[in-house]
Amino acid sequence: MFEKYRRRFDKRRLVLIAAMALVALYVGWRTGAFETQPKKEPCVEGRREVKDDKGAVVQVVRTTCFEQKE
Repeated sequence: MFEKYRRRFDKRRLVLIAAMALVALYVGWRTGAFETQPKKEPCVEGRREVKDDKGAVVQVVRTTCFEQKE
């Protein structure tokens, strides 16, 4: 039953796949792909009106920004 899979998953192929995975991990580590965080948009205080298709004001959104101490 496993004879047809023995040729498919031989040692050379598994070593090649493992080597490619290690190269991908190394490149990701060196380029800083694992350490990046999405940039936060700066807080903009103010008042924003949401309008519908006719131009009538449907909602008023007020934004207040606070300082974050780090």
